[in-house]
Amino acid sequence: MLILNRITILLFTIALISGCGMNNEARDNNQTANNANVENVANRNKNNDTRMQVADEAQDKIENISEVRRANVIVTNRNAYVAVVLDDNSKGEVRKDLEDQISDEVKSTDDNIRNVFVSSNPDFVERMGDYGDKIQSGKPIRGLFEEFNETVQRVFPTAK
Repeated sequence: MLILNRITILLFTIALISGCGMNNEARDNNQTANNANVENVANRNKNNDTRMQVADEAQDKIENISEVRRANVIVTNRNAYVAVVLDDNSKGEVRKDLEDQISDEVKSTDDNIRNVFVSSNPDFVERMGDYGDKIQSGKPIRGLFEEFNETVQRVFPTAK
């Protein structure tokens, strides 16, 4: 009977130790996978998503269009966001033919740009001017980029 109790205790201890070891290994594997995901997201954001620059050449070309009084252009990766003040003071939607002309001018300045989003929404025009000033003055882009993304999502909700 004493031997049977000792064997039972020994088997129970081995099972307990094995179970804890397997749980730690699973947790370690899960932690490694989570860290890899975090690093991938961080690298993607660092390398791709946070490139913001003012496209002065594109701005100049757009402002040479007779119907445009003023323009601000910010480029992020392969997208250009254009805020325009039109001579007729129309706000919001830009006529399709004018939008196409603006898009062509922007793309002619940078072969990497695939999508051009244009708006004459007064709030967007004001914010784009502020973002452009902050970028050109060398302000940190990290918080600015998040705010910029929120603005773009509001003005262009169907943009990817």
